[in-house]
Amino acid sequence: MIDNFFIGNITDAALINSLSALKLGKQYVAVTQKGCDAVRIEKEIAISYLEKLFMKEISAENREKGTTLANDICKNHRREGLYFDEILDQAVEEKQ
Repeated sequence: MIDNFFIGNITDAALINSLSALKLGKQYVAVTQKGCDAVRIEKEIAISYLEKLFMKEISAENREKGTTLANDICKNHRREGLYFDEILDQAVEEKQ
């Protein structure tokens, strides 16, 4: 989704509406070794082979639904907002 914004396939309005609809919540990323070292695993839970298969299936279904939803939103907001290069052009113009 974000890649599509940066390469110019969707506008900022489509990106914002898609991400809002997906309700991803807060997500955290450890980007340095210091950050990775600070990550603490609170609990490990063993799951059976069948539970693992079930979770993979549910995850794939959710990804597919999310992709379909995001694509529909992008179509609905196709002509709204600005593309990434337009935002950059505006920023350059404002500095001058």
